[in-house]
Amino acid sequence: MEFITGELTPWHWMTAGLLLFAVEVLAPTTFLLWPGIAAIVTGLITALIPILSWQLQVALFAVLTIASTFAGRYFYKRRRNAEAETSLNRRTDSYIGKEVTIEEAIVNGVGSITIGRTRWRVVGPDAAAGTKMTITGLDGSSLIVELVSEKS
Repeated sequence: MEFITGELTPWHWMTAGLLLFAVEVLAPTTFLLWPGIAAIVTGLITALIPILSWQLQVALFAVLTIASTFAGRYFYKRRRNAEAETSLNRRTDSYIGKEVTIEEAIVNGVGSITIGRTRWRVVGPDAAAGTKMTITGLDGSSLIVELVSEKS
């Protein structure tokens, strides 16, 4: 019981934080990362304010654990949403704005082009083979094209 009511030094908190980080490395779940951060910060605050009782230190650790967990979840969620907005596995997005030549005439709004070694279905205004078109969007697996505007 003496250990619980004894003095907690900044080194106790720093060691606890490093141990939590070590366990986190062995079981990468990000669950122990936040208490580890809280323990390190508690150790730093305890080093700056050495008159804190062990009860206040434990309360500070609890508050910091909750705060770091919510902050971590918030920033992780924002990062995950930002990553979801990338064009990974959406290569057709990179074709928008690209100028292409129609290989198979667009008849009744449907034709085809080849980009690289891939043949794509295109939809747009009727046009003869060899017509220059610009890819303006996507419609399912079809590329939407428009005539290239003439520049004066």
